[in-house]
Amino acid sequence: MRPSIGRVRRVIRGGSAVRVEVTVRVVVAVAVLIAAVGPAAGVAGAATGPSAASDAADPSRTATIDATGPRIVELYPNPTTEGNRGEYLVVRLSEPGNWSLSDGHHEASIPSNATGTVALSMEPALTREHLVGRDVPVRALDDHFPLSASGDRIVLRLDGDPVDVVAYDRVREGYRWRAAWDEWRPNGYAPRTPERVAGASVTPFVLPDSPDVPVDPLAAAEDRILLAGYTVESDRVVKRLVDAAARGAEVRVLLEGSPVGGFPKRGARVADRLVAAGVEVRVLDGEPNRFRFHHAKYAVADDRAVVLTENWKRSGTGGGSSRGWGVIADDPAVAADLATLFENDATGPDTRSWREFRADATFHGPPAYGGGDGGASGRDDTDGADVEDRPYPVRFDPPPPAPADVELLTAPGNAGDRIVDRIDAADDRVLAVVPRTGGPDERIVRALRRAAARGVDVHLLLSNAWYDRETNRKLAETLAAEPIEVAVAEPRGRYGKIHAKGLVIDDAAVVGSLNWNEGARTENREVLLAVENAEVADFYARAYAADWRGGGVHLPVGTVVGLVGTVVVSGAVARREIEFV
Repeated sequence: MRPSIGRVRRVIRGGSAVRVEVTVRVVVAVAVLIAAVGPAAGVAGAATGPSAASDAADPSRTATIDATGPRIVELYPNPTTEGNRGEYLVVRLSEPGNWSLSDGHHEASIPSNATGTVALSMEPALTREHLVGRDVPVRALDDHFPLSASGDRIVLRLDGDPVDVVAYDRVREGYRWRAAWDEWRPNGYAPRTPERVAGASVTPFVLPDSPDVPVDPLAAAEDRILLAGYTVESDRVVKRLVDAAARGAEVRVLLEGSPVGGFPKRGARVADRLVAAGVEVRVLDGEPNRFRFHHAKYAVADDRAVVLTENWKRSGTGGGSSRGWGVIADDPAVAADLATLFENDATGPDTRSWREFRADATFHGPPAYGGGDGGASGRDDTDGADVEDRPYPVRFDPPPPAPADVELLTAPGNAGDRIVDRIDAADDRVLAVVPRTGGPDERIVRALRRAAARGVDVHLLLSNAWYDRETNRKLAETLAAEPIEVAVAEPRGRYGKIHAKGLVIDDAAVVGSLNWNEGARTENREVLLAVENAEVADFYARAYAADWRGGGVHLPVGTVVGLVGTVVVSGAVARREIEFV
């Protein structure tokens, strides 16, 4: 399992435009306390930035902390070189003077001619290589001053007085921290700002009911297919990709190289077939890796974007087991936005071609499903043909396409913030489904609890899988005294297990690959689509209501306001009715 990214914090920090005045004794006490206690639960991917303390030698006078003044502005303690050679930190100095660095074990004087923003290193030649393309002067530290990759506390001093303090935990190889980012980032990663696209043609669907819907756009593509997945094991999908390549379409696939349990033999067989057919397959597993896991599940087929909660395999898009949600946005702007994301992720320095990856990879598990990729027990078979018998009933056919405003959300970056913001703004209903959560204090769960406390109808449906059931039941018991309703799904033969990750928030829906834990939000590559359309939201709500009670929907419109009976929602929100038992 890939390690988490270290947390960095400033002990005292004025903020971007804030000047904070504190006495030296208070500042030093806070700095020492935070350094001793350390951070709380580790933050990964989007960890907070270094901790800075400004104070003065005279404990009787007041120190002014200025975010634009002298400070430590960048750290690179774990470069991808043997022995971390060329590690550096960047400081901003206001004037020449008696500047120095300390970490409690080592002391180093900063060259007297260093002014402005400057990188400091014991091996400046290697540091310049790390800073190629950046106009940052490098100065040699004459004293031994190593930056610990396992965590450190660094003090910038002027005439022996502390000016700035940073403290950080263990750092992943190849990651940098900058004050302007306030997070650790690897080369090639930059957070994206979500852009709303108005009037896209949107089709929602659920699995296992509609296994053809996510695959049909692949069969119809003429110009391009960009397919991203955690794993790709489905022969139905492979056949459509191979056929598209044969008719001249550009076909590219991006996979996670280190899924939990190891790279599957089924996936290796699939990748071999794709590459033999001329499909470009790249694997994200290099160092430094931008993402702990490439967990996204989506495709761009010409001008259609397919965003899923499910993997490209029999249990997911094959309709063989999982309750999943998906959405198709037929719109050039949405497709272009997702294609740009794919290009960024597939061309990073931490990706490798399939042949290069395969040369030294180890594969795990059986090479194929019994009887091929699904056989008679599923919806895929070895040669990619669709199978007639279906293990689960079809209860929810996709509605006709509807015009909707959509927003592409991603992690690391904006997905967690946008979901919490949407929940915090909810007026009427929040229906949430996810396999499992990080517990009652997980960030999205806290937002659900806040919404329920202010009177919003909030339901949370969790996985029934044997490996999740007990933990999810305990969460339901923990929240039993609160107005939020929590239940563990009972499929009753309509699907195998809950694997969907989605929300209905008033007249909007959010669908995608994001699990509800800090690592997923801040370390994994996740892709979601937020859809603003009442009809789309109500489609998911109807399926949700049926899943909640394990039966069929008796009334056609959906919000969940009570577990039994028909309820009228009062106030500015339109009247909605549903039987939800």
